[in-house]
Amino acid sequence: MTRFYSGVFLLSRLAAVVAAGAMIYMVGHIAYEIILRSFFATSTFVLDEFVGYGIGVCVIWSLGYVLEHGDLIRVGIVLEHLPARGRALFTAAAALITAAMSAGLAWMFWIRVARAWSRGTVSSSVAAVPTWIPEGAIMVGLCVFSLAALAHGLRHITGHPSPAPRTPLVTPVE
Repeated sequence: MTRFYSGVFLLSRLAAVVAAGAMIYMVGHIAYEIILRSFFATSTFVLDEFVGYGIGVCVIWSLGYVLEHGDLIRVGIVLEHLPARGRALFTAAAALITAAMSAGLAWMFWIRVARAWSRGTVSSSVAAVPTWIPEGAIMVGLCVFSLAALAHGLRHITGHPSPAPRTPLVTPVE
């Protein structure tokens, strides 16, 4: 199981790198758009569409990495009243339900991707982006998150330690 946990964590880290790359792309595209509009009175005409795709990638693809580091927002009103084993089992149940729901969403996106591919559907912007590309990116991110949530749940059941290094946040949230 250690290989499975390490492999899922590596996959989550790679997805987080892609999410960070999408963030860098968005900043660059916005800066480029500002320059075009300010100095050349023109535009790429696709800023909102492409930044929207980038936001989707940033959010979905980074979820597994954030989950493994324990930095997702969590309300501890129930957990703080449970014993350690009960807390672990409750967390495992929540993670496994999340994994199932994420896999279900990924399946729904697969249906959308297949339909967009077969129909040749494109976006309504001047870029005419095939819609299977951004939908496929979201589907892949959901699959990675589903695997990460599954691994997270199984680790809490078995008591296996997380492969993520336990480094505190730069600015701890109290």
